[in-house]
Amino acid sequence: MRARITDEEAIAALSPLNVVGYLRAKGWERYSEATGRYSVWLNETYPDAEVVVPARRSASDFVSLFSAVLAELATTEQRSQFDIIRDLLNSGFDLVRLAARSESTSGGSIRIDEGIQLFEQAREIVMAAACATVRPRAVFHARKPQQANEYMEQARFGQTEHGSYVLTILSPVAPQLHEFSDTDLFPEEPFQRQVVRTLARSMGLAVEAAEQASMQGNFEPFQNAVSGGVSANLCEAIAGLHKIGEAPELAVSVAWAQNRPTPTDTPSRVVVTRDVIPAISEAARIFRSRDTLEAYLVQGPVVKLERAEGAAEGKATIYAPVEDALRKVVVSLSAADYDRATVAHREFRPVRVVGNVRREGRSYHVYEPTGFDYALEDDEAQT
Repeated sequence: MRARITDEEAIAALSPLNVVGYLRAKGWERYSEATGRYSVWLNETYPDAEVVVPARRSASDFVSLFSAVLAELATTEQRSQFDIIRDLLNSGFDLVRLAARSESTSGGSIRIDEGIQLFEQAREIVMAAACATVRPRAVFHARKPQQANEYMEQARFGQTEHGSYVLTILSPVAPQLHEFSDTDLFPEEPFQRQVVRTLARSMGLAVEAAEQASMQGNFEPFQNAVSGGVSANLCEAIAGLHKIGEAPELAVSVAWAQNRPTPTDTPSRVVVTRDVIPAISEAARIFRSRDTLEAYLVQGPVVKLERAEGAAEGKATIYAPVEDALRKVVVSLSAADYDRATVAHREFRPVRVVGNVRREGRSYHVYEPTGFDYALEDDEAQT
């Protein structure tokens, strides 16, 4: 005998629209409707079954009707009501499961410090996918695209699940409201669905690139995978997850929302084994070393001046924030700008310059600098 759900608060949390999306995905068809009150659904696979869905949460019989819905679906699908209500609650979301399997998580629990790291790295994976959906890049900097930031405000962590330690991420998906054709399989796909597809695809591409790069002995497979969403940020997060309890493998799976067609060209499960982590970590390092911050504002005090004897031009080292961390940034200056830097150093005045910033060893260098000048008080307030 299967258990019944009697918790009225759990039942009241169901969304009529999500339930309707679930029914459609399972082959149910609307038979009749009392506008604004309820709709009746039938399924030719189960000729004796009938489901009545209330139209609004405010209905006085909302809980009793949905209790009947749970009972009917549990009978027709031969599943527990607990499984049914979980799927109904999540039917409007793409559900990403991230499982870090290791000896320390085999009992379904995790150490506090490792749990914090798991959630942080999972967030970085989702953010990398969101940024790559806006525009694929080898490195994403501290200032992320606005659309990616807005998506991160909508995505949620769900309840953890057993099976080692399984973290869940819920990505909301708007229902499809019109028919689609064979030539336009996923028309006007919502950004949220695109992010999850990018996440699954880029994880798979990272594994493939690691295997190919290790066999070929070059970085080209990772470069080719950038257009598919692979980035330094993604690689760093994957490597970070494998540090949790020295996990031998990381499994990412997607249960697609039932209110839209299921993608057929995107993997629904990707396994990342420990074998590929060294290559993925090295790829992240190379991506970072080759990165350029274009038209980047460098602003701060001059901490060092260098000029060869008899030379007019020279170099100044500016102590400035680069990607939210204070760095020593070297810039080559003309004679006039070097004199200005000398005054700034002597009078403890901050300076500013715009250029393409690249990391070289432990320091950063500005190439094609423009607009070297003293920083104004308003400029200082903005940094």
